[in-house]
Amino acid sequence: MKTVLIWLALCFGTLMTTYANGTAYLFSYFINDSRDGLHLAYSYDGLNWTALNGGKSYLTPAVGKDKLMRDPSICQAPDGTFHMVWTSSWTDRIIGYASSRDLIHWSEQRAIPVMMHEPTAHNCWAPELFYDEPSQTYYIFWATTIPGRHKEVATSESEKGLNHRMYYVTTKDFQTFSKTKMFFNPDFSVIDAAIVKDPKNEELIMVVKNENSNPPEKNLRITRTRNLAKGFPTKVSPSITGNYWAEGPAPLFVGDTLYVYFDKYRDHRYGAVRSLDHGETWEDVSDLVSFPRGIRHGTAFAVDASVVETLIANRNYNPLIPDNLADPSLSKFGDTYYLYATTDLDYGLGRAGTPVVWKSKDFVNWSFEGSHIQGFDWAKGYDWVNDKGEKKTGYFRYWAPGKVIEQNGTYYLYVTFVKPDEKMGTYVMIADRPDGPFRFAEGNGLFAPETEGADSPFIVNDIDGEPFIDDDGNGYLFWRRRLAARLSADRLHIEGEPLTMQTARQGYSEGPLMFKRKGIYYYVYTLSGNQNYVNAYMMSRESPLSGFVKPEGNDIFLFSAPKNQVWGPGHGNIFYDEKTDEYIFLYLEYGDGGTTRQVYANRMEFNEDGTIKTLVPDMRGVGYLSAPQETRRNLALQADFRASSEKAPRTAVVDIETQPNDPLPEKASVKKYTRTHTYQAAHVGDESNGTRWMATVTDSSPYITVDLKEMRNVGECQFYFTKPTEGHTWRLEKSVDGKHWQVCAEEKKLQARSPHVAKGIGEARYLRLHILRGDAGLWEWKIYE
Repeated sequence: MKTVLIWLALCFGTLMTTYANGTAYLFSYFINDSRDGLHLAYSYDGLNWTALNGGKSYLTPAVGKDKLMRDPSICQAPDGTFHMVWTSSWTDRIIGYASSRDLIHWSEQRAIPVMMHEPTAHNCWAPELFYDEPSQTYYIFWATTIPGRHKEVATSESEKGLNHRMYYVTTKDFQTFSKTKMFFNPDFSVIDAAIVKDPKNEELIMVVKNENSNPPEKNLRITRTRNLAKGFPTKVSPSITGNYWAEGPAPLFVGDTLYVYFDKYRDHRYGAVRSLDHGETWEDVSDLVSFPRGIRHGTAFAVDASVVETLIANRNYNPLIPDNLADPSLSKFGDTYYLYATTDLDYGLGRAGTPVVWKSKDFVNWSFEGSHIQGFDWAKGYDWVNDKGEKKTGYFRYWAPGKVIEQNGTYYLYVTFVKPDEKMGTYVMIADRPDGPFRFAEGNGLFAPETEGADSPFIVNDIDGEPFIDDDGNGYLFWRRRLAARLSADRLHIEGEPLTMQTARQGYSEGPLMFKRKGIYYYVYTLSGNQNYVNAYMMSRESPLSGFVKPEGNDIFLFSAPKNQVWGPGHGNIFYDEKTDEYIFLYLEYGDGGTTRQVYANRMEFNEDGTIKTLVPDMRGVGYLSAPQETRRNLALQADFRASSEKAPRTAVVDIETQPNDPLPEKASVKKYTRTHTYQAAHVGDESNGTRWMATVTDSSPYITVDLKEMRNVGECQFYFTKPTEGHTWRLEKSVDGKHWQVCAEEKKLQARSPHVAKGIGEARYLRLHILRGDAGLWEWKIYE
């Protein structure tokens, strides 16, 4: 798969440089009867269009009496959100609506009842979206026949009773809509209106279909205006299409050239006309354009080239972070997401990595700088003697940080510390900033075995402490083995005796959490572990500590999805996105086994009664939650990578219970699965946080080289090293011929951060990165001009 993605990037990267200058084009369309939903194609020149997603649908229709998705019209908002409307049925009085940040993950579909006030309305066909910049308003317009409402036109027998006019509503937020009004009322039956703004003279050009059938017109015409609120003149141009029937116009400016694409539906092919003088004269260029097989009526629109790059790569957003992490929790303060987690080093549970706080502005691009916990040497082994008199060596470990909460300007972190002698507990730490540094709220910290000093007090003497603050301000703490208690007002202690949460399923449980939605409390707890890790839940309408009952349906709502290559979705946390009213579950995934776990995130869905729909985890993940912070083109996507060595593949063979809610007798639902992770150099250029290059352990001078295929003026490189929390030093060289090398950047001091950044590299075709200290591997190497 990685080879395919890199090959695609290589093939299309040059085209984008040549044609797009940062702009690319997308076409939304349907095929066949539209029941499989939204399809997308892309182009860099407006002539050659290629299907995305292997020609598969991005969204299946779920609204309307016929559940169709014909004529999908997409408009990108100023904040980057894509809004879409479509025809849901041949005879509906509603239209479909959904939105997306990335064209991959879509909101819940809704029906907009645009003609429900007209009981005799025959249809709502081909709705189109247009954003009017002066008024900051979205116009939605479509064709409807209302019998007897308009001047009759002669029709063929097959179209008797159809006499369409264009209607519209406006909205600013897709929540409230204006009253339905007439939009365009010419002296002919009209459908399939579409608007494009002339980038040079600011004029609005609308293309419409003359739908008259007796005698048949079935052609496209245009009309113009400079003020959308005043409407378009009903006197239209002569036909801009030829001696064939045409419908579904999609106008698009590519530079100063105006294309109108359309369906030659009787000829079962797509066509196009082109104007070089802003719509005054036209030429048919149907023989110059190429489209995916079976394409039908849609919308053409311009986007930043990075949008197309992401879609070409069919990018997955899971794993979320380029590192091995477990037990994640997420908080948002201001415009920044803060992710806290256990750092894995593949040394087993006896040793963990340096704790850090990963930060992001958009939920996709993550970074950290140093550690938020001071005073510990996480790599140092401490000797101690157990109760049997046996000499042992152990390490300080930071585990399972709970969701950070803020109160009166102070940030509270509830986190498990394990001492070298295996004594453990959940401790309260505080800071003035969400990314620390954090300090123990009470006492002077923790001391190594056989070292003088009194440890700071724990809040509970067990692991996985997770706070919850109710709407009334009362706080609670939940921890391993289903235990829970109230928090004191100062958030530093528990009050009263701990109680045991009642659950429908028994057995060892850790990683609990509590959240509240629409008056319902949800207690989430884990069961089993490793590749069979699952999350189950209980519901209560009383309080965070009482009244819990087993929900209807699957109470184990998250478990392995081998078909999606997600194993053992375990200890995690829930993030509520106030902006979108969405709940996102972040959880650890099995990885390569042991402590090679990674953080995944998927959206949750709920039934009307509040029960949680079974969450099928996948690699697609969540994507952007805010405007992308990185819009530059990543040259690594079209580059060729070679390395001094490559670690041998690692294969895991596991038995997974595929029906944890209702296992079959005699383990009949337990199946064996195999997956192999490779560590090839090419992985650093695939924009995936789940693949990486790693050198062999015997490679004493590891390096990785990139060939950019041509001379480039490289402005910046970003290095996402493996095991980044332990620090790296490195040297970067450049070359024009791959033979003569010049040092262009280096890091001489051991630094724990991700990414490491090199700037001002200059002209080069080849770059070579030497890893001098630190783990010899890279998750990603991003390269920008």
